Amino acid sequence: MLDFAEIDKYKENNRIEAKRAQGGFPQSLWETYSAFANTVGGVILLGVQELADKSFYPVRLPSPEWLAEEFWRKAEDKQIVSANILSPDQVRIVEARTGGEGSAEDGGGKERIVVIEVPRADRRKKPVFIGSDPYMGSYRRNGEGDYRCTREEVESMLRDADTGSQDGQIFMDLGTEALDEGTMERYIREYSLWQMKGSFEKPVVKEAFWEELGALAKDGKGQYHVTAAGLLMFGKKEQIIKKFPRFLMKYEEYGREAEICFEPSNPDLAEAETTGATPGGWDGNLFDFFLSVCANILEDTRFSSEAAMQEKSRKEAQENLAAGIREALANALSHANYYDRNGVLVRKEKEQILIANPGDMRVDAEAVLRGAAPDARNERISRMFHLIGVGDGTGKGLARIRRIWTQRGWNSPRLLEEFNPDRVVLILPLTKGEEERRKLEEKGRREYTEARNVPRLLDYLTDHVRAGIPELAQALGISEKETAGCIDLLLRDGIIMQEEETEGETYRLRD
Repeated sequence: MLDFAEIDKYKENNRIEAKRAQGGFPQSLWETYSAFANTVGGVILLGVQELADKSFYPVRLPSPEWLAEEFWRKAEDKQIVSANILSPDQVRIVEARTGGEGSAEDGGGKERIVVIEVPRADRRKKPVFIGSDPYMGSYRRNGEGDYRCTREEVESMLRDADTGSQDGQIFMDLGTEALDEGTMERYIREYSLWQMKGSFEKPVVKEAFWEELGALAKDGKGQYHVTAAGLLMFGKKEQIIKKFPRFLMKYEEYGREAEICFEPSNPDLAEAETTGATPGGWDGNLFDFFLSVCANILEDTRFSSEAAMQEKSRKEAQENLAAGIREALANALSHANYYDRNGVLVRKEKEQILIANPGDMRVDAEAVLRGAAPDARNERISRMFHLIGVGDGTGKGLARIRRIWTQRGWNSPRLLEEFNPDRVVLILPLTKGEEERRKLEEKGRREYTEARNVPRLLDYLTDHVRAGIPELAQALGISEKETAGCIDLLLRDGIIMQEEETEGETYRLRD
C-alpha cells in the first residue's frame, strides 16, 4: 500500500504511473491500464506530477470526483477498452501530501488525487486492449514503460484465454508411431512402482491405458491419435519439433570438474555435450528430460543421501528434498508454454538451482507461493506426473518446496516473472544466511540486466558504429555500471572490441 502522507518518496516504475490530469481526462491512461492488466498490475495516480529529481508531487485537480466518474463511464464502454476488471474499491479519492516542507507552484504539498489500482487481469479476459483490435490495442509494461504488444504476445494471451488445456489438442495426422516406446516403458515402470507402493511387476499395458492417461484419443472410426500431451511427454524428438517448432529443453551444470549441457539441438542425443562426463542419453521428450535432469541433480552429495532415506509414509516422502526437486521441475514442465520462445532451462550451479519455463504466470506469484489453486497450462501433463507420485494437484507444491527449503536451513526459494519474452523463473538457493542471500539476488539482477540489455546494446552499435559507456548508458536508460557489465561480457565473448579515441574509450562490433 502506498503511503500517501509521503508521496514524494516514490518514483515512477513498472508498478506506478503518475499523470497530472489537470487538463481533463488523460486518454493515455488506457495504454497504462491495458499494460498493467496484461502484466502484473499496478497503480495509476491522477493529480500527481513527476519532478526533475523523478520524485512525485501532488497537484491541484479541478474535480477529482469528475475524473473518477469519467473513468468508470469509459471503463464500461467496449469501444474504448475491452474489459473493466476493477471493483468499486479500486478507484478512490485520497489526500496526498509530501513528507518535506517544500511546495510546488500549483500543489502546495497537500492535494486530493485519484488512485486507480489496476489488478492483474484473469487470463480468461486477456488481452485487455484498447479499441476493437487486440493486435493494435494491447499493451504491456516493462522497465521502460508501456509498449504495444507484439503479435506473438497477443496470440499467446489468446491461447491462454481458452478454457481448455493447451495440451489437449489432438493431432489427427499422428498415430502411436509418433511415440517413443522406450520412454513409455520408463513411465510405466514409474507408474507401477508408485501405484503398487514400491513393488514392481511389469503390467500388460494396452492403448486404452494411454487413452485414459490423456496421451491418446480415439476418432469416430476407432483409430488412435496422439494428443499434444502425449507427444510432448513421450514423443519422438523429430515429431515433437514438427508440431512445436520452438520446442527446446536445456540442462546446464556448473561447479564440477566437467560442465554438462544437453539439449535437443545436439544431433547426437545419445551423449550430452560435456567436457569430460556424460549425464546419460535423452530421447528429446519431456519425460526423459525430467528423468535425466533429476538424476543429475540428485547425484550431488547434498541430495543423494536425502533421496536414499527410507520414509515411512507418502506424506514423509513428499517432504524430503528429492521430492521437492522433482516437484519443482514437474511444475515447470506442466506450466510451460511450448509455443513460446526460449524453451525450458534448468541450470545447476554450486550455490543454486534455476528452473525456467517459457510463458507467463496464470496465477499471481505471491499467491502461488502461499499455495493458491493450480492453473496449469498443460493439465494432462500435470496429471501424468501426479500419477507417478510427483505433486498432488492441490496447488500446494511451491509452498511445500519452500517449507522443505526452510527445514534445511537454506535461503528461501524465489519465484520471478519476466516479460517480452515471457518466462517464469524458480530459484532454489543452496546457501544459508543473509549475506549469501544478498549475493544471490545481486547475481540474479546482474544476469537479468545483461539478458535484457545486451541485445539492445548490440543494436545501438549496429546503428551508430561506435560509442562510449556514457553514451550507451544514456541510450539504453541504464546506469554506467550496468552498461560496463554488459560491455565486459561482450568483450569476453569477442563480440565487440575496444578503441582508443581522443575523448576516451569507445566500443564497436568486431569485424
